[in-house]
Amino acid sequence: MLLEAVSPEGNGVLVRLHYRDSLVSASYPVVVPGDTTAPGAVVAVRYLLRDAARAFFFDSGAVQVRREGEKISGRADGSGSESGIRTPTHIQLHDVALPPPTDTVPCTFQP
Repeated sequence: MLLEAVSPEGNGVLVRLHYRDSLVSASYPVVVPGDTTAPGAVVAVRYLLRDAARAFFFDSGAVQVRREGEKISGRADGSGSESGIRTPTHIQLHDVALPPPTDTVPCTFQP
């Protein structure tokens, strides 16, 4: 699942959750981008410092997810390095709507 948020000022966050069969309330450890082998979360942060855009991804931490019906809430706590500076970050998720279920009807030829 991909969650994204951007402010009009240009700050933003991107969270990619990988989970097993279904999304459940749990703590998902931060994994590096490209690691899709185990349940986890990839978190990228973009922010403006004066007029310069900065960005980094978490290399440690966890994303806590609470599923409440068809919405999720939670928080991401972690840190990453940007220009050699360790940056701890805390992000809150509130009432994020889950995407509609995917179509599970198989596409097969029937004579």
